[in-house]
Amino acid sequence: MGHHHHHGHHHHSATGNIGFAFFLNLGFAVLELIGGFFVNSVAIMSDALHDFGDAFALGVSYFLQRKSEQKGNATYTYGYKRYSVAGALLTSLVLILGSVYVLQEALERLLNPEMPNAQGMLLFALLGLAVNGAAFLKLRGGHNLNQKAVSLHMLEDLLGWAAVLVVSVVLMFFELPWLDPLLSIGIAVFMLVNAGRNGWAAIRVLLQANPLHTKLATLREQVLSLANVQDVHQVRVWSLDGEHHVLTAHVVLQQEQEWLRIKKEVKEKLRPYGIQEVTLELERVGEKCPAS
Repeated sequence: MGHHHHHGHHHHSATGNIGFAFFLNLGFAVLELIGGFFVNSVAIMSDALHDFGDAFALGVSYFLQRKSEQKGNATYTYGYKRYSVAGALLTSLVLILGSVYVLQEALERLLNPEMPNAQGMLLFALLGLAVNGAAFLKLRGGHNLNQKAVSLHMLEDLLGWAAVLVVSVVLMFFELPWLDPLLSIGIAVFMLVNAGRNGWAAIRVLLQANPLHTKLATLREQVLSLANVQDVHQVRVWSLDGEHHVLTAHVVLQQEQEWLRIKKEVKEKLRPYGIQEVTLELERVGEKCPAS
């Protein structure tokens, strides 16, 4: 029972963290728009528009994460956990598109470098680091795919502002206008790889890939090691949201009166793997399996 409680708490903290990141991002985007206007920086104002896009994606992620906490009903018998996976996929797609856009802009800038306002850049970089750093620290270390995607989002902004900080300090002493777009390209490539990886993980969950495929043999052995279990077959595992897994299997018993004990022991054995739902079909020794 304690195990379930822990996961429930986990879920609520993911929702709260994504909500926190959303409001932080939205507030900062408004600030950037006003600040960019006064510093007369097109770069900062265009980043503000990028941040409004981020805030929108975070808002949708937050909504989907909240939705994913709903219990099952006649329509969604397993509950709404997949909604958070949809949120992860959306955030990853926004990140991929954003990275491609940054790459295009940075490559253009690299060919025609312009000298930006270093002091204004430095001021905003410090502010940007503080805001995005707070959001990233809050979201870091989440097991939830949606939270991972959102924390990646915050990391992108954090790296972006760290780059702006380094560039602004260097530009105060040296005239190297190509430094800004070069760093942007590096960050965009890093983000593309990570967002692609996270997006693929979400797609795998939606396609019902087995999250424990590397551990499947071990899992079978664990069940076979129980007294009175003759065989285990038709083992199928899929994930609801990349964190909570479901397993179904056929178990062949030597004595069927042992069934209740075996059922309990199988569930105990599978608990450490994040398997929360177990459906077992009981078969006698010598009985032909209808599914084979």
